[in-house]
Amino acid sequence: MRADLWMWLRRVALLLVPGTLAACGGPELPGGQAPGAFTESPGALATDVTVSLQRGVSPSSSYAGVSDTWLQDALPSTNAGGDTLLRMDRDYPTGTGKIANALLRFDVSSIPATALVQSARLTFNVRNATSGEGFFVYAANRAWNESQATWTNATSSTTWATGGASGASDRGTTSFATLLPSAVGKYSVDLNAAGVTAIQGWVRNAGSNNGFVLDALTNMDGLELDSSESTTAANRPQLTVTYTLPGEPGLSGLDNSGQLIPDTNYAIPAGAIFMATNGNDSNPGTQAAPVATLNRAITLVPSGGTIVVRGGTYRDWYNNGAGNYKVVVKPLTLQAFPHEQVWFDGTDVKPAASWTSDGSGHWYMDWSTPGFCNGGYYNYPYDAQSTTNQGPCSHFDMYGDPANPAAGDPQMVFIDGSYVHEVKTLAEATPGNFFYDWTNRRLYIATNPSGHTVEVAARPVALVLGGTGYAVKGIGFKRYATNEYSNTTNAAVYIGATQSLVENCVFTQMAGGSLTIKSQGGVVRRSVFAHNGFTAIGSNGQTNSATVGYDGLLLEENIVNANNTERFGTNCTRSCAQAGVKIAHMNGFTVRRNVFENNLNGAGFWCDEDCRGGVIINNISRYNKIGIFYEVSDTGLIASNLIYGNTYAGIQACSSNTKIYNNTLVNNAAINIWVYDDARNEADKRGSDIGPDTVNVDVANNILSGGNITTLKASRSNYNSTNTGPNTFFSGLDYNSYYRSGGAGKSLVNWVDTDGVNYTSLAALNADHAWESHGHDIASGGDPFFVNQALSDYTVRGTSPAYQSGKPLPADVAQALGVTAGLVTSRGALSWPGK
Repeated sequence: MRADLWMWLRRVALLLVPGTLAACGGPELPGGQAPGAFTESPGALATDVTVSLQRGVSPSSSYAGVSDTWLQDALPSTNAGGDTLLRMDRDYPTGTGKIANALLRFDVSSIPATALVQSARLTFNVRNATSGEGFFVYAANRAWNESQATWTNATSSTTWATGGASGASDRGTTSFATLLPSAVGKYSVDLNAAGVTAIQGWVRNAGSNNGFVLDALTNMDGLELDSSESTTAANRPQLTVTYTLPGEPGLSGLDNSGQLIPDTNYAIPAGAIFMATNGNDSNPGTQAAPVATLNRAITLVPSGGTIVVRGGTYRDWYNNGAGNYKVVVKPLTLQAFPHEQVWFDGTDVKPAASWTSDGSGHWYMDWSTPGFCNGGYYNYPYDAQSTTNQGPCSHFDMYGDPANPAAGDPQMVFIDGSYVHEVKTLAEATPGNFFYDWTNRRLYIATNPSGHTVEVAARPVALVLGGTGYAVKGIGFKRYATNEYSNTTNAAVYIGATQSLVENCVFTQMAGGSLTIKSQGGVVRRSVFAHNGFTAIGSNGQTNSATVGYDGLLLEENIVNANNTERFGTNCTRSCAQAGVKIAHMNGFTVRRNVFENNLNGAGFWCDEDCRGGVIINNISRYNKIGIFYEVSDTGLIASNLIYGNTYAGIQACSSNTKIYNNTLVNNAAINIWVYDDARNEADKRGSDIGPDTVNVDVANNILSGGNITTLKASRSNYNSTNTGPNTFFSGLDYNSYYRSGGAGKSLVNWVDTDGVNYTSLAALNADHAWESHGHDIASGGDPFFVNQALSDYTVRGTSPAYQSGKPLPADVAQALGVTAGLVTSRGALSWPGK
């Protein structure tokens, strides 16, 4: 993979650190979907990819992402989700004048969120020809469940606004295509531009995908199609999508899907202990006679020694032999054998003989996991955690997303390598879902295990490390039953040790968090964190300790992609911590040249509660909710970051003595930069670990571009005690370049102090507050700044007003970016991964 390109790769082939604190002021101690079958080759700025989605066929035989059913006016309480056909008719049964129509949905989440959809085609197997006006394809606007939807109900607990998904809030009004097959057999129809736009939206935001409603206005001729339950797999509905992958910037040599561990070639020191999948724990641990388990390898390795792991999959963890983790207390290095792929896997294979049919379409096995959730798994049901917010699996306000009601449960099932979604009742356990009976300790699946590989999460963690001086290098960790609540089992690798290194590793598909690392001297470098159920990386520093020491945490050149797949924090009130990376209480840290992308319902990177001396530079943060979030903190530098496509804000900061310099912010949906003062403050003691009220913020040399609701926002939260407002926030607000694609009448700066003002020009802002005398205010024409925004080349072009027109860089900014103090640069980011 070339350094100037970012390519999406999809391959078929104590001792213990306390957690972070929550954004909302309460105590927060920190801590998927299966990747699709894609292969793209580097070398061009844009790559056209075509993928067909068909249940049990493509992109692989394990794809189960199609839901469909038909709705019957004549039988308003009947669910037909298991039928092998889809029927549409405006007179069914014949002569009744009753209506039948259909619902169809394809899971498109395996298509990269950055993809630009070019075309889409639906293909069906037609059982009968039809004539007349045809049948139309509309967007479904309301969530529905294949096994529960009826003419009356969308799910067992929600009704359609009008029967048959006919209400204005049930479906769109624009048809994407007309189905009018004149013969039986295979029939295809291309979606129009509105349909392509709808699929583009689903690709960017999987939660908005409610699929299609298939219906007619008057057609009484009827149409029958094979459904996704057809016994002939080739006859099932198919969606074919062609999309372009822009040559987006990113990190060379790392697979953001988390399927491929970076290639390594670490030297093997004398006296190393070897592990291998064909090893035996009675062996001495030499290369010729390796051991088989972590328990034995860690027993044999001397303090400061190295364990070398041969390639393969190890269903293993360091444990006490009684179902709980054990803390490693001697420093060591765990590394991969040169050029070999090493995976530690938290699941066990459960063969068909382990399962019993209940005679109703389910197979079950007794399954007890008392070691989950730090040994407290059976203290409270996973959806009724401690009301005093003590877990042990989740904070009380962090689970409960409507689409993921069992998110708080660390149980996981994978069938033929694909993640199976957990539901809360046995009735909902249809193919593609599983149910865990917590009371009776029994697990149910809805796929006959015969002929399939069924894997069940069996281990809460892989390693818990305490003390000082560990290194984990070139190792992959996947599918451990970690939890959201901040105890020791909230990460597959929990490092409560100072001066530790994680390098060239992969962490993927954990139930909750994936890595927790102690801040003092901690380094996480060139690793991939992808498709984990909760926040991928957590760390807690020392500013809230009795003796504040220097932390020095370093995160560099990592990819943090598509985490919080269980959508924790959808309705959180005090324990919010969902992000790609969430750290807190840091006294000195550096975050540089990372890619934070596609992390659901939270920030790409977030430092919270009395962070100090943070340096956040040269990163890419895209397609998260918030790009970079620096909250209730003091002193910081946020510079030369490329931040675009986030669904809420680009940079969100309530921090004093902070410089926000030379960032490029494009098309962050609501706000590009938001500076505010939190309602909490030191003076009224609503948080001993809260930074001072927002003052001395310097915002300069940034490019703020695109169709935001408002480009820059500055606001106070309230007037209590010493809380500040934008009239006193800034020590500098100048030399920034603004472009509003929506035109000059649109809000440019939203200023909320003693009252709220929407400034629609920099001239008006300058007249009231004397800021932005050197700012650029552009509200017409095409993009005025970049070499080629359409191809994600955000380099400032030589003809741009932002070119070589910035404010001279102050010494601390220049030093962090590695340039000369006083240098006049272009506005916007100077460097980022891939540039």
